[in-house]
Amino acid sequence: MRYLVFGDVHGNLAALDAVLADAQTREIDGYFFVGDMVGYGPEPIECIDRLLALHQRGLLAWVAGNHELAVRGEVNLALYNDEAAATLRWTRRLLDGEPWAKRFVADAELITEVNDKIYLTHDSIAEPSSGLYHRTPHNAIHELYTLAGKGGRVAFYGHTHAQRADLFDNHNVLLMPMEAHVGPGRDVAPVVMESNHSGLFGTGSVGFPKSSQRQPEYLVFDDSRWQVEKYVAQYDRAAAKERTRRILKDACGAAIADRIAQWL
Repeated sequence: MRYLVFGDVHGNLAALDAVLADAQTREIDGYFFVGDMVGYGPEPIECIDRLLALHQRGLLAWVAGNHELAVRGEVNLALYNDEAAATLRWTRRLLDGEPWAKRFVADAELITEVNDKIYLTHDSIAEPSSGLYHRTPHNAIHELYTLAGKGGRVAFYGHTHAQRADLFDNHNVLLMPMEAHVGPGRDVAPVVMESNHSGLFGTGSVGFPKSSQRQPEYLVFDDSRWQVEKYVAQYDRAAAKERTRRILKDACGAAIADRIAQWL
């Protein structure tokens, strides 16, 4: 089967819709989401609705991100920057008026095994919800040993807003190239896991990617070939910026709305 693997939507509905549409051209059978539906962006409830629809059809497995934990009251908003804290307080108010969405967010786990040997987490397999970032092979080796201890072979994570691939090969960590495919057709240089490999993959970000092009990022995992394809979708950033300013101005103030729009 082929799975769309994605994360860090952060309330950016236009980017999410672009990814869902783009992925359909890649023959997707299911969906793995690694957290942070909400926070920053202007349409958190609409993003939740998109994912809930997939979940109700039995197509989606997902985990909570730190922004979901914040709106659930499990992380102190004082730990967040002004933009995140303001949008998360606003999202809490929205969720109070949408019990179905609040229940969906409340039910998410921190880490989950999906199918056989496949794990999802937002930030860390070893210490879920710790906020650890995977930026070096030293970080990755701890995660990969933990994954092996759980009987897993591959783990997908978000949080870093960057695509990354670390393979474990005979106790060595191999950092693999992650140049994403843009446009029609399939990725011609996927990351292929050999039979002796385990892997740790950062999905990038749908809503607020850190890449230079600032376009929505996602992965496709093919469990029949044990390979990961990297993709970038296209959407109208200028329109997304305008919508962010317009909606968040009333919700969180013009200054915060403008700063968030500049990050898109």
